[in-house]
Amino acid sequence: MHATADDPLIARVADELRRPVAPRPGFDARVMAAVRSAPRSVPVRAWAWLHEPRIVAVSPLGGLAMAAGLAALVIAGTWGAMRATRTRDGGGAAATQGSTDAAALSVVTFVLVAPEARTVALAGDFDGWDGTRMPLRRAASGLWTLDVPLAPGRYQYAFVVDGRRFVADPAAPRAVGDDFGQPNSVVTVGGGAMRAAGGSL
Repeated sequence: MHATADDPLIARVADELRRPVAPRPGFDARVMAAVRSAPRSVPVRAWAWLHEPRIVAVSPLGGLAMAAGLAALVIAGTWGAMRATRTRDGGGAAATQGSTDAAALSVVTFVLVAPEARTVALAGDFDGWDGTRMPLRRAASGLWTLDVPLAPGRYQYAFVVDGRRFVADPAAPRAVGDDFGQPNSVVTVGGGAMRAAGGSL
């Protein structure tokens, strides 16, 4: 025998199922406590650690040692970049301009924000478009930088991301009439230090 819609038992069950159920007292608080106590992912913990204020105490001797180390790194990086510039293409700008000395060079800082990239290098007509000779250094925030001493002039360049993708600088003017159909950027070097890039992917 089958029950019909007029069956009083079915009507009572349906009424019971339609009745709203109020959560127990403290249910919301328990749910929020469970959410707060859940383990956070590694990127979230790293981001919180980077933005957490902290006090660093450095002795005068330690501060002097850190300043000396930083100065040595800057000098070594500049010297290495100048050496690479002078030796490129059989002598590079220094060879083609004869007796161009270090005082005539301007330090250009190339910058790219690419947090997803594994490697970023610089390629341009100042290094024979070799995408392996001038790697950029990565900061924790995904900022890639490289200081390059260049003689005054106009240069085309691009970033090489992950060793295979040439990317124009998003913050610099584009070159007109690229040889291979690939967009390049342009930097004009005058006197003094300057920043040539600052874009992000």
